[in-house]
Amino acid sequence: MSLLEVQDLSVVYEPSDAPATHAVRDVSFSLEKGEFVGLVGESGSGKSTLGFALTRLAKPPARISGGRILFGGEDVAALEDEALRAQRRGGFAMVLQSGMNALNPVRTVANHFRDVFAAHGHVPRERRDARAQELVEKVELSPSVLTRYPGELSGGMRQRVSIALALALEPQLMVFDEPTTALDVLVQHAVMGTIRDLQAEEGFTALLISHDLGVVLESTSRVMVMHEGEMVEDAPSRAVLRDPQDDYTRMLLSHYADPRAEVVELPGLSARGGELVTSSGSAAERGGGVARAGRTAHEPVVVDGVSKIYPPPRRGAAEVVALDDVSVRLEPGRSMALVGASGSGKSTLAQLITGVTRPTSGTISFGDVRVDRLRRRGLRELRRDVQMVFQDPYAALNPLHTVEYSLTRPVMNYTGRDRREARTRVLELLETVGLTPVEQFAAKLPHQLSGGQRQRVVIARALASDPQVIVADEPVSMLDVSLRAGVLALLEDLRVQHGVSMLYITHDLLSARVVTDEIVVLHDGRVVERGETSQVLRFPQDPYTVELLDAVPQPGRAEGAA
Repeated sequence: MSLLEVQDLSVVYEPSDAPATHAVRDVSFSLEKGEFVGLVGESGSGKSTLGFALTRLAKPPARISGGRILFGGEDVAALEDEALRAQRRGGFAMVLQSGMNALNPVRTVANHFRDVFAAHGHVPRERRDARAQELVEKVELSPSVLTRYPGELSGGMRQRVSIALALALEPQLMVFDEPTTALDVLVQHAVMGTIRDLQAEEGFTALLISHDLGVVLESTSRVMVMHEGEMVEDAPSRAVLRDPQDDYTRMLLSHYADPRAEVVELPGLSARGGELVTSSGSAAERGGGVARAGRTAHEPVVVDGVSKIYPPPRRGAAEVVALDDVSVRLEPGRSMALVGASGSGKSTLAQLITGVTRPTSGTISFGDVRVDRLRRRGLRELRRDVQMVFQDPYAALNPLHTVEYSLTRPVMNYTGRDRREARTRVLELLETVGLTPVEQFAAKLPHQLSGGQRQRVVIARALASDPQVIVADEPVSMLDVSLRAGVLALLEDLRVQHGVSMLYITHDLLSARVVTDEIVVLHDGRVVERGETSQVLRFPQDPYTVELLDAVPQPGRAEGAA
C-alpha cells in the first residue's frame, strides 16, 4: 500500500466577493515510502494549493470539493480536528515558503520548539531542550541559534529552523513548499543539500513543491508537473529531462542553460560572446550602446574606493563592513552585472549610487556631480537621471492606485508636462514596455495584473523621468521562468534604444550572462573578479566565482543523480 494516495482531488476557492476559482482539478497520484518526488508548476498552477490540501492546512475560502486523500489508508480529507492533530505527529508535516513568515518574531527559536513539544506531548519536559539542540544540529545549525529571535537569523538559517521544527514531529511525509525561493544560489544549494541528506538519513517521504524545474530535477527521482490546476506529467526525473511528454514541460525546460557555455540561448534571448540577440535583432545591429537621437551621452558613473561600515547591530557585536574599498565604472550605454550571494554588498552599492545612503569613505560621481555630497535638491535632480527597478513587483506598486496614476506622477514631477501631455506620455510608456492595449492597462489596478505585467509597469515608471541610468535590483527573481526572458529582453531593448546605462544586480548568473556587457563579482563587500561577462563566466579565476557557478541549478545534472 502506498504511503499517500490521492484520488481525483479537487480544490476550489469560493470568495464572497468574486466568482469561484477551481485551483486543483481531479488530480490523482501516489507517493511511496522513502520516495523523493518533485511537484513543479508556475504561479497559479495549483501546486501550493495541492500541498496545503494534502496537509489539511488549506483555509477558507479554499475548500476540498471532491476526491480523497488516503494517508496510510485513512482519508485525511474526512478527519475531524482531534484526529487530524494526532495524525500530524508522526504522520505529515509541511515546511512553508517564507521562513520569516512561518516563525513568530517575538519568540526565540527555543520557544518555538517548546511550543511544538507541548502541543503534541510526545517529548518529556526534561528532554525538550536537549531534543531541540539535536534537531538544530541535524539541519547544520549551531545550538546557539536556540537563544536567538527569527529576525536575528539569515534567510537560510530561518529556513533550516523551519525544517527542524517540522522534523520535531517525526513525520513520515514532509511537504516542502518552495523552501528555497527567496534564497540566493549558494544558500539554496546548501539548503537543498541538507534536505537531501535528511531525507536519506531519516527515510521520510518528501514532496518538493517548486517553480524551479532545475532545482527539482537535481534533487528528486520523480517529477510531477502541474498546469492550470491539472497534472500534465508524472514521470521519473531522467525521463522528464530526456523526453518530456507535455508541451508545458518542454517550455519549462527550455528556460534553463549553463551560463558557462560558449553559446547561451533562452526563448527570445541568446548570448554569444557577450552579444545579446533579441527578437528585434542583435545589439550591434541596433547600434548597441549608442544614445537615442537627440540625447547627449552622459558621463560614466564612477565609484572610487568606496567603503560602507554600519555600527554594531547590538551591544557587544562588531561593526558591519558592507563594502570594503570598492571601485567600479559604468560607462554610458553599457550594462554591468553586480553578482554575489546575499550579504555580499550588492544592494548596499546600489543604495550608494542612487544616493539613498552615503559611503563611510570614498567617492561616487555621476559626471561632474559628487553623488556622495548631494542633499535634497541635488538628490531630486539626480533621481531624474538615475532610476531604480525594484525586486518585488508586488510591493513596488500602491495597490490603491491605477497604473495610469502610478506613471503620471513621475512624468509630471520630473518632466514638467501638464496632465494632458502626461497622459499621452503614460500611454507611450505602456506601449514601450509591451502592455497593450494601452488604454485598458492604464485603467487597471495592480491586483489585476500578473507578476510579469506588474514588473513591466515598474520598468515603465523608472523610464518616466527619461533617465540615463537604471539600477535594476533583482528585477526577475520573483517571476516565473516563462516571464523572465520577456522582462530581460525588454530591459536590453530599452537600454539599446534609449541609450540608457544599466546596473543589473543579481545572484542569477544565467540572466547576467544574457543581458550584461561586464560583470563584477562581490564577496563579503570586496570585488573578487571583474571583466567581460562571457569571459568571466566561461573562464572564472576566483574560487568564489566558481562556487557561484557550481551552485546554479542545472537540469542536466539529474542524469548523474537519477
